[in-house]
Order: sequence, then C-alpha cells, then structure tokens
Amino acid sequence: MRTTLELQRAALADFGLFAFRCNDIDDLLHRATELVSSAIDVPLVKVLEHFPERGEMLLRSGVNWQAGVVGQETFGDHEKSPGGYALRSDTPVVSPDLDAENRFETPDVLRRHGVRSMVNVIIAGEGDPFGILEVDSQELREFSDDDVAFLRTYANLLAAAIERVRSHRELERAAREQGVLARELGHRVRNLFGLVQALASQTSVTGRTAAEFRDAYIDRLQALSTAEGLVFENADELADPLELAHEILAPHRQDDPDRITIEGTSVGLSSRQARMFGLALHELATNAAKYGALSVAGGKIHLEWHLSGAERGAERLSMMWQEADGPEITPPQRKGFGTRLLEDVVAHELNGEAELSYKTCGLQYRLKFPVDVEQ
Repeated sequence: MRTTLELQRAALADFGLFAFRCNDIDDLLHRATELVSSAIDVPLVKVLEHFPERGEMLLRSGVNWQAGVVGQETFGDHEKSPGGYALRSDTPVVSPDLDAENRFETPDVLRRHGVRSMVNVIIAGEGDPFGILEVDSQELREFSDDDVAFLRTYANLLAAAIERVRSHRELERAAREQGVLARELGHRVRNLFGLVQALASQTSVTGRTAAEFRDAYIDRLQALSTAEGLVFENADELADPLELAHEILAPHRQDDPDRITIEGTSVGLSSRQARMFGLALHELATNAAKYGALSVAGGKIHLEWHLSGAERGAERLSMMWQEADGPEITPPQRKGFGTRLLEDVVAHELNGEAELSYKTCGLQYRLKFPVDVEQ
C-alpha cells in the first residue's frame, strides 16, 4: 500500500500530464479536485473562482458535493468568508476545527455537508489570483505541514495549467480573427483593385494629354485612398460621411469655406460605402471646378444628407448635391465616365439609386442607399 507522500507525488505527476493535454478549464478543474481528493483522502474538494468585480467567488468545480452546489453556490470574497480570508491574507488558511474558528464564519453549505476541518490555498496565477483550492474534511483533522505544502504545490501547478489553457484559447481566438481579417482584407483588396482597374480603363483619354489623364486618374485614386484611410483609422472599421465629406472637399473650400456648405447626419459607413460615397463627392467637386459652380466666382454648392425610412435598424441615407449661381449648364452630348460613375457605378455598388439633373439653377445630384445604423 502506497504512503500518503507517494499518493501525493503520483497525483502531481498525473495532473501534470493531464494538464499538458487538456484544453478545457472545466475538465482541468474537475480532474484537479478528483486527484486532490484521492491524494489527501478527503472526499469534499472544490475550486472557487474569484470574480472581484462582483465581490464573490463561484464554486466552479468540485467532487462529492450535493446536486445544485457546483456551478451555483457562491461565497463572498470578504474576510468573513474562508476563501475570502485566504485571499486577503495571501497565505494558506488551515482550520482544524470550524467550531473553534473565530477568524471567519462557516458558510451554510459547509454546515449542511458536515464539514468540520478545512484548508484553503490560493490559486495564484500571473495576474490576479484565479481563486481558491479548498479541501473540506467531514472529520476533525490536523492537516500537516506536508499536506499544506502538497496543496500549495498543487495549486501552483493548477494556476499554471489554467494560464496555459487561457493562453491557448487566446491564441486560437487571435488565429481565427487573423483568418477572418485576412479573408476580409483579401476581399477588400480584390474589390479595390477591380475599381482601380475600372478607373484606369474608363478614365477618358479622348482630347486629353498624357499629363491630363494622369492627373485625373491620380485624383480619383486619392479620393479612394482618403475613404479607405478613414475606415481603417476607425476601430470599428466604419467611416463617418461627415468627416469624409470634409476631407474630400477640403481642397475646394480652402479659400472660401462658405462656397460649399455641408450638412449631414453622422453614421457609420462600411468600407465599400465610404469608398463609393467619397468617389462620388470627388467626381462632383471635380466637375463643379471645371464646368459648374466652382468654375466661376460666386458659385455655391450645398451638400446635405439625412437618414430616413427606419425599419429594424436599417435606414436609407438620402444625399443631395445642389449647385447654384454657376454658369448655365446643359446635359452633355456624350455620357463620359464621370457621368456613368455617378449614375450607374455608385448606385450599383451601393445597392441604391442615383440621379443627375441638369437644372437651370445648377447641377443637382441625388443619391439614396441603405445603411445599417446598428453596425
């Protein structure tokens, strides 16, 4: 028959091997309490998990407790609680006779189970303690120094195992997030490259020099870059159209900010929506600077948008660009890429509707598309 010391050494060895292979904290804690119960010859063993924000400890795992205790029973983390006393004293607490204990109060659940002696040791961990490993004897027992040393060693091994499982889970979570991020980034890059390719192939070269083509193309890429930058700067990867409008239109408002008034509701646009919204504003401003209200002194532009039609969190953003006091305009004889971009591409990409109107008072552009206000 093996001695107590041999049983305890075997328990440490068995648990060390189990902990190395286990990746579930509940399984880890349950096996720990089983082995401790056998090694120290005490039926009732439990692990209390500390929740400092709630000021309590949960009986997270244990062996030989009545139904409805494990996973349900809680204890205070104050000095009147055995586990709380151990946490606050930062040292093992041995109680050979609970009837004579005056440092703390014996919880009712221990009385119901006939507990007469106990030992509490801290499951330390690298940061705040995970909680308490507690041995509850239903017989009066003088726990020896060797018993306490065994329990402390076991609690330290358990703390390391818990840290390993938590770290493993964190790495798995990070790997999953990285995988999702990589797929999302790949999707975005493909979409962006597709749009860049369309800009390159459809930016008109008719009647333009190479330098003029280059300038028009680079300006459009800059608008895309601005939109993408605002999305990635936001922790939620959303862009505010108000901020986007100010960024895109800033070059045209430097000398006279009042020439372009901007009024709109703040809302989070996805990268796709921000990209197309920014590109539309760039195209409108470029056209206004060449042929519209910004091409003459005194010309004005009013940009506004609002949300409407809420239904289960989904709303539509309605935007209007209105030019005034500019030169007389007429519908173009040929629909160039800028016009197709505003009327067709932007509306299609945003799953919305777009309309260009060449009114006597000035160019008017309306755009509507759905946004998720609960993003």
